[in-house]
Amino acid sequence: MSKVIVDQAARNKIKSELTTNYLIEAGAGSGKTTSLVERMVNLIYTDTCKIEQMVAITFTRKAADELKLRFQSELENKWEIEIEELQATRLSDALQNMERCFIGTVHAFCSRLLRERPIEAKLDLTFQELEEQDDYELLEEAWHTYLLRLQEFSPTRLKEMDELGLEVDDLFTCLKDMKNYPDVEWVTSHVNKPALEETYNYFMTLIKEAKRSLPEKEPDKGYDALQKAMHTSLIKQRHGNASNPRHIIDIFELFNKNLKPTYNRWDSKEDAKFYYEKITSVVDQSIKRLLQTWWEYCHPKVINFLIDAMDDYEQLKRERSLLNYQDLLIKTNQLLKGNEEVRYYFQQKYKCLLVDEFQDTDPIQAEIMFFLTGENLDEQVWTKCKPRPGSLFVVGGPKQAIYRFRRADIDTYNRVKQLIEAHGGEVLQLTMNFRTVNTITEKLNTIFQHMLPNTETVYQAAYRPLHAFKTDDQSRLSGIKRITIPDDYSRKDDVVQQDAENIATYIQSLLKEGYHAKDFLVLTRYNDGIATYAQTIEDRGIPVSVSGEIVIGETREFQELLTLFQTFVDPTDQVALVAALRGAFFGVSDNDLYQWKQAGGRFSIYSLVPRGLIEPIKAKFELALSKLALYQKWIRALPPTAAMEQIMEDVGFYALLIKNKHGKRSHKSLLQILEALRASEVNGITTYKSVCDVFAELVMEKTVVANLEEDADAVRVMNVHKAKGLEAPIVFLSHPIKMVNAETFLSKYIKREDDHSKGYYSFSVKKGFQSKMIALPVNWSRLKMEELRYLLEEEIRIVYVAATRAEKALVISSSAKSDNKNPWKDLLQMESIEEVVLPEHDLKEKNQKELTISLDHYESETKARLDWLELKKQPTYKMWSPTDDKDFAEVASLERESAGGRAWGTLIHNVLEKVVQGVDVHHFIQNAMVKHSIPTEREQEVYDYIRLWKHSDIWNELDEADQVLTEVPFNLKLEPQDPLYTVVQQGIESSTIYVKGVIDLVYLKDGAWTIVDYKTDRVKKEEDFSKLRDYYKGQVIFYKHAWGQMTGEKVNEVKLFFFAEQLQGFVK
Repeated sequence: MSKVIVDQAARNKIKSELTTNYLIEAGAGSGKTTSLVERMVNLIYTDTCKIEQMVAITFTRKAADELKLRFQSELENKWEIEIEELQATRLSDALQNMERCFIGTVHAFCSRLLRERPIEAKLDLTFQELEEQDDYELLEEAWHTYLLRLQEFSPTRLKEMDELGLEVDDLFTCLKDMKNYPDVEWVTSHVNKPALEETYNYFMTLIKEAKRSLPEKEPDKGYDALQKAMHTSLIKQRHGNASNPRHIIDIFELFNKNLKPTYNRWDSKEDAKFYYEKITSVVDQSIKRLLQTWWEYCHPKVINFLIDAMDDYEQLKRERSLLNYQDLLIKTNQLLKGNEEVRYYFQQKYKCLLVDEFQDTDPIQAEIMFFLTGENLDEQVWTKCKPRPGSLFVVGGPKQAIYRFRRADIDTYNRVKQLIEAHGGEVLQLTMNFRTVNTITEKLNTIFQHMLPNTETVYQAAYRPLHAFKTDDQSRLSGIKRITIPDDYSRKDDVVQQDAENIATYIQSLLKEGYHAKDFLVLTRYNDGIATYAQTIEDRGIPVSVSGEIVIGETREFQELLTLFQTFVDPTDQVALVAALRGAFFGVSDNDLYQWKQAGGRFSIYSLVPRGLIEPIKAKFELALSKLALYQKWIRALPPTAAMEQIMEDVGFYALLIKNKHGKRSHKSLLQILEALRASEVNGITTYKSVCDVFAELVMEKTVVANLEEDADAVRVMNVHKAKGLEAPIVFLSHPIKMVNAETFLSKYIKREDDHSKGYYSFSVKKGFQSKMIALPVNWSRLKMEELRYLLEEEIRIVYVAATRAEKALVISSSAKSDNKNPWKDLLQMESIEEVVLPEHDLKEKNQKELTISLDHYESETKARLDWLELKKQPTYKMWSPTDDKDFAEVASLERESAGGRAWGTLIHNVLEKVVQGVDVHHFIQNAMVKHSIPTEREQEVYDYIRLWKHSDIWNELDEADQVLTEVPFNLKLEPQDPLYTVVQQGIESSTIYVKGVIDLVYLKDGAWTIVDYKTDRVKKEEDFSKLRDYYKGQVIFYKHAWGQMTGEKVNEVKLFFFAEQLQGFVK
C-alpha cells in the first residue's frame, strides 16, 4: 500500500508529452482509461489535435460508449473551470462537435474508411457488413454448394476423401475455425503414401495366433480392451478390403492406445502377458510410425479440400458484396498499403490515433496502425513505417492478454512494442492499482512474482508488482478468503452444486449485513457450470445477471422436456418411454414400473393397463398413458412446433419454470427456441423428428446471454473472459473442479512474421467422447509444443485477470478432497488464507410468501389476455407427410425383437443408399454406427442386411434398370381441386396443404417406374408381417400417386422390402 502514486512520472508524460508516441503497459486497476481521457482532453486543450482529427479505438462497443461519456464529461469539467478564453473556446468547440470524433471498435473504423474510399478498395459502393451469425450461415451455404458442385463435376475429389476414410461433413468444424484466419498461409508438405501391407499382414497373423488364447465364452464382466480390439480387428479383416489402405489404418488405430489386459478375463495370465507384449512391440516399433506417416500423407489433401471450399465462400461474399469482420480489416489494410494517395488523405484527416486494449486486438490492426501513422508513405512493409511524432498512442496490458483463441497474438504485441521504441517512442509502465485494497494486492504479489518472469519473454509479460492506493480499513469483509467444499463430495456435479450452495448461502448472509446484490461477482474459468451457480443463487430469491455462454439444457426442466418430446420420435423405443414416465411430468417411481411389469404390463404408449395392478399405481399409469396417447395424436394432427407448444402447456411446463424460480433468462430462451422452431418449419424442416432434432440442438448448444441490465442490483455470474475490465467489491472464484489440459484442444500453430503469417493445422474429429486424428502437418509434435507454451503462459494471465477484479474481498473456492483440477490452485498457495465460516443452518429463505394458485383462478385471470391467440391459431395452410395418417396403435401390440427402433432403421437406410450407389461402405458403416450410437458389436448384423439385400430380386433388377434414384425427397403443394387433396386432408380445414416426404428407392425399367420402401421392423412372429404390410400399404400407395403426378410417367409397382430372413426379401 502506498499513498504516493509511484508511477506519477509516467502519468504526467501521458498528459503533457503530446508529440511523443507511447505504448502504455497498464496493470490491473491502474486507471488507464482515466489517463487515456486526460490525454485526449489535453490534445484538444493545447490545439495539438482537433476533435475531428482524433480516432480512439476500443476493444468493444460497450467500452466505446463508456469512453465517449467519460471524454465528454472531462471536456465539460475542464471547460467549466477554464478561465483562458482561447482554451475555453477550443474546449467548447470540441463539445459542440463531439459526434465528429470517432470513438469505436476497429471494425467500425475500418468500415468508415472503406465506405469513404470504396473504389480504391475495389468494393461495391453498397457493400454490407455481416454479423457473426449471418457469416456462419453464409459459410454453411457455401459449404453445401461446394459439396454439390463436387458431386456433379468432380466426384473424384469426394471419392478421394472417402478412400482416406474421411467423412466430409466432419470437416466443416475445421472449416469454421480456418475461416477466422483468412490472412494465414496454411503450410503443407508432400509426403509419400506409406507402405502398409507388410506390417499389416504380419500383425494380423499375430492377432489370429493370439485369438487362440482368448476364452471361448465372453467373460462375465465382458472382454477387456485388448480382447475387444482383437475381436473387432478380425471382423474388420473379414469384411474389409485389404487393398484399401484406409481399411488397414482402421485396424491399426484400434491398437494405437493403452490396451493393457485384465488378466482374470483370460484363460492364462502368461498368454495374456506374452501377447500383450508382442502386440505392443509391433505397435510401438512399426504401427505408430506408419500412422504418423499416413496422417502426414493425408494432411495436404485435407488442407487443399478446405481451401477450395473457402474459395467458394469468398466468391459468394464477393457476388453478394458482403464483408465479415476480418474482411473489414484486411480490405482496409490492403487499401492503405497499396495506395499512397489514400494513405496521405487519411493521415491528413486523422492526426492522432489512440488504441485501447491493444494486447487483445487483431494482429492486422497493428499493420493498419502503422500505415495510418507512418510518415514514409511509399513504404509497403508495415514494420518499416515510422509513425509521425505524437500520432500514435497505444494502451495495452500484456499481463491481461487472454484472447489468443480470437486471433490475439502476444508476438505482434511485442513486435509493436519494439517498433515504437525503435522509432523514437517510449514504453511507460502504470503499476499503481486504484481498485484493490492492499490486503489483496500484497498477497497476490507474493504469488505472481513466482509465476511471472522478471523480464518479458516471447511467451510471457514481465512481473510488475501491484501498488495498492487503497488501505484496508478492516471495517467489513476484506482480503483473500477460502471457501471449502467438504471431502464428502468428489463427483464433479456434486462439487459444483455444493460450491454453488456455499456461495449462495454466503451471499445471502452478507446481504443481511447491508451489502447489495450488485456488490458480488461470481467468476468461473469456463462456461461450464454458469447455469448451476446462477440458478442456485436465484433459488435463494437473490436477483442474478448472467453474461456469457450457457447451455439451457443443463437445467433439469429442459432435460425432462426434451426426454418427453423424444418419446414420440420412435414410439417403439421402450427406454425413451420409461424415461418419460419416470420424469417430472408423470412421476412414476421405479417401484411402480416394477409392479407394472410384474402384472404383465408392456412399455408402450398404446399398452392396456393390466387387471392385476393395484389401484393407486393403476390410476397413475392410466393417466400417464392416456396423456401420452393424446400427445401422439396432437403430433400427427398438428404442425410439430404447434404440437410441442400444446404439450408444454398441458404438462404445465411454464408453471414448472415459475415454481422452480427460473428467471427471465429461461423464459426468454424458451421463447427464442420456439421462434427458431417456427422459422425452421418455414424453411422446410417439417417432420416431427426433424423439428425435435432442432429442438435438441437448440437446447443443448451454447447460447450467448447478454447482460442487458448492467446497472441492476443483481449478482453477476460469468466466465473470466467476460469479466475483462469489470470489477466488484466482492469477487468469488468458483468451480474448483475443472481445469482443461490445453494439449487436448490444441489444433493449430500460427507463426506471424513481418509481412506474412504461416499456419499449421492438425485435423481431428469427435467420435463420441474421443477425438480421432485424421491429418497432421509434418513436425507437428514440435510445433504443438511451441503453441502449448503460449497457451500455458496465457493460462497464468487468465488467473491474473480473475484475481484482480476484486475491490475489497477475493473468495476462492477449494475442494477438501483434491484441488488438482482447480483452475485457481496456484492462488491457494498463498500463506494464511482465512477460511469462510458459513451459517450452520440452511438459509433458503424466500423474499415473498408462496402463493397457491388454482387452475380455475389461473384460467380466469389469463383467458381475456389470451383470446387474441385463438384467432392466430387458425391454420392458413397445413403440412402433411405420408407417415402422418398411420396410427401406431394398430401395430404397437406386436411382439418385437430388441435393439430395433428408429436409430437402427435410419442406419440401414443410410447404408443401403450407399450400397445402391456403388460406394464402398466399409468405413461408412463404422462412422454411421458411431453417429447413431449403435454398438460396434452389431456391425456384423449390418453386413447381414446387405447380404440379404444383394440376394433379392430387386437388386438383380437394378443392374438392368435404365435409371436408379435413392432417397428421393419430394415436395407437393396441394390445392382443393387436386386429386390427392382428399387423400391427405383428414378433415382439417385448410385451403392449402404442403406435402413432404422421402422415397427410399425408385428405378426405371422398361419404361415404367418401380418404387421400393425399406422396412426394418423386427417383429418376432412371421404372421405379424401381414399386419405390417396392411399398416404401411397406404404410405406406398400414396408414393405411387405422388410420383405419377410429379413425373407424368407410369408407376408399374410399389414394393415393401422387409429385412427378415423368413420373408426372403420383398412383399408387393
